[in-house]
Amino acid sequence: GAVQQNVPAPIQAFKDPDNTNTGGNVDNISTTDMTGQLPQSSTRRDAHGLWPTIDGKYIHINDRIQNVVEVFDAKTSELVNTYDLVSADGKSGRYGPSGPCRAVSVTDDAGLVLNDPAPDLMEISPDGKYFILAFRGPAPVTVAHAAQGSCPGVGIVEITENGRSGKLVGVLRTTNTVDDAVAGTMAGGHPYSGSERSDPHYAITVPKWD
Repeated sequence: GAVQQNVPAPIQAFKDPDNTNTGGNVDNISTTDMTGQLPQSSTRRDAHGLWPTIDGKYIHINDRIQNVVEVFDAKTSELVNTYDLVSADGKSGRYGPSGPCRAVSVTDDAGLVLNDPAPDLMEISPDGKYFILAFRGPAPVTVAHAAQGSCPGVGIVEITENGRSGKLVGVLRTTNTVDDAVAGTMAGGHPYSGSERSDPHYAITVPKWD
């Protein structure tokens, strides 16, 4: 017989109460959010990469604009925690000591917001202790309306509280100053004028065999 799609039907585990009329959203067409993508002022959301903990108990989903990670119970679909990628402890946001993105942020344009990881796709380390995330750059090649970041590279998130939380503990900074792609229009972002063109989209991990 014919292959049936979406059987069983997916369930809606979480929806931001201020969800806006953006791509793929068909049930809130009367609301728009024009606050852009600057992390200090935007109220928009952009759920992107997700990955389960190694024991399968929790699912971590990052938000590319708000620079947070939402943690869900894999069995109940309940939102159990939120941690940020901008503070040292993953709990203090921009009010506490800065995490490692701040120290390696691009600095050749004074108007660019610093400490803006803009997390993209992610995976877990083979030992299950860390998530590895791609961090977007200041001149994103794709999705420029929601992907501008300040510390392009690979983010390393230590998984804490038995899988219920985490914190950014390192950034493997990447760089590319060969301008071989036209920078898109950073709608709602900063019109970056510097030379950095690094823009990672995905990070993968492989086990190391001795």
